[in-house]
Amino acid sequence: MYKGLLDLKKPRLLLVNPVSRHKKGFAINKSSRFEPTGLGIVAALTPDNWEIELLDENFDEFEFREADLVALTAFTGNVYRAYELAGIYREKGIHTVLGGAHASMMPEEAAKYVDTVVVGEAEGIWPEVIKDYEAGKIKRLYEAERLPLNPPIPRRDLFNSGYIQSLIQTTRGCPMDCEFCSVTAFNGRKYRFRPVDEIVKELKSINRQRVFFVDDNIIGHTNASKDHAKDLFETMIREKIKVSWYSQTDMTFGKDPEMVKLAAKSGCRMVLIGFESEKAEELKNMRKSINTDMKLKYRKYLRNIHREGIMVMGTFIFGLDSDNVRDLYRRARFVNRSGADILQLTILTPFPGTKLYYRMKDEKRIIKNNYPEDWQHYHFWEVCMQPGNMSPDDLSFNMTNVWEYLYSKKNLRKLFLKSLFRTRRLNIFKWFSFRKHVIWAYVVNWIYKRITLQYSKRPEGIPDIQTPVPDLKEPATLSSEKKTIRA
Repeated sequence: MYKGLLDLKKPRLLLVNPVSRHKKGFAINKSSRFEPTGLGIVAALTPDNWEIELLDENFDEFEFREADLVALTAFTGNVYRAYELAGIYREKGIHTVLGGAHASMMPEEAAKYVDTVVVGEAEGIWPEVIKDYEAGKIKRLYEAERLPLNPPIPRRDLFNSGYIQSLIQTTRGCPMDCEFCSVTAFNGRKYRFRPVDEIVKELKSINRQRVFFVDDNIIGHTNASKDHAKDLFETMIREKIKVSWYSQTDMTFGKDPEMVKLAAKSGCRMVLIGFESEKAEELKNMRKSINTDMKLKYRKYLRNIHREGIMVMGTFIFGLDSDNVRDLYRRARFVNRSGADILQLTILTPFPGTKLYYRMKDEKRIIKNNYPEDWQHYHFWEVCMQPGNMSPDDLSFNMTNVWEYLYSKKNLRKLFLKSLFRTRRLNIFKWFSFRKHVIWAYVVNWIYKRITLQYSKRPEGIPDIQTPVPDLKEPATLSSEKKTIRA
């Protein structure tokens, strides 16, 4: 029971955004840090009789702050840090609550380290949590109902002024259910659309020029979802919303030139597209068959996107079940030919809640399994599982080579020049305006380079290989026992 009933002071809610002590990841650079939007929504859902403070480790070193109730959020990669911070408050008898993606996938584990676990989306349950706390009847577990998508505008006044981009969601849910993705488990398979007027209202409320629409696919896969996206873009144009935005989508975004033009006119500067692999069979296995269907036409679709001055961030996964060492370098060559302007090069990671996690758990292939400490390694750039056709050391070592090659100064300069060429226009004035987007893409590539440097693994005694054998004649492999190179 909070002390406010006794001393007539407002009860204090402390919101905590933890950052892993293991590696900084996206927190390594100011421009790649993301607002804790979920905590902002929790704050907006909290009654006015509460005093609210946000402790954000993206910017602030932790120091104990008085509170009546502490609410934390966490992904898998930073959940161990969340458990550490929750433990500090529990020792002092302060009630702790944990929500977010990891707690929703692993509620039984989370219940060992916090007093209350919230499963699912905050809008469907947080008012009940607060009401129960005030009544002295707060429960150990709350499971949220998936409501129609119309969240309150986050309390961005609580966010650090150092953030340079705002996060907004226009839809939730994804019917694709890719094997490596937990979105469907968390948000469901059905698309839920946020009212366009509410999205525009939030856009008008922000004071930052850059916006990330955090939808899993902003145009979706249905006619209704595409109509919703077009309605949003047209409304942003009509209301003269002046922002530069980016979001996630798929190859079919470039199939509709009208959609691409509307997006560009409304401020779209970059889209993230999951290429994942050049192997058709692996794409089917991971339930990403849409890429296989688009394979013959995807270059045409990318041209439609580039023609409007929109950069493409391509995501690529290494360490797939059928991958051997030679395949890692084949994929590196595919990456350079793909047409992507920004490269996100990740290692297959079995995040809890995904079909991949349960499959690899059943096959006893998860090697980072000393939980909760080992959750710190689950962030896309460390090997957490036994690969199908190589040792974990082989995968780590050769990924270091791949990162060094694709993120080398020489290769990033080539990408920069290719991006300038792809977005050229006959109208020279428009071409010059596109050039700053290409520079942005170049900067983002350097951020990814810095991130991967944190995770590069070159075992002791193994010499650096600056170029990862692009002719594929002698792929480097590593003997797990002898720690020597063999060809």
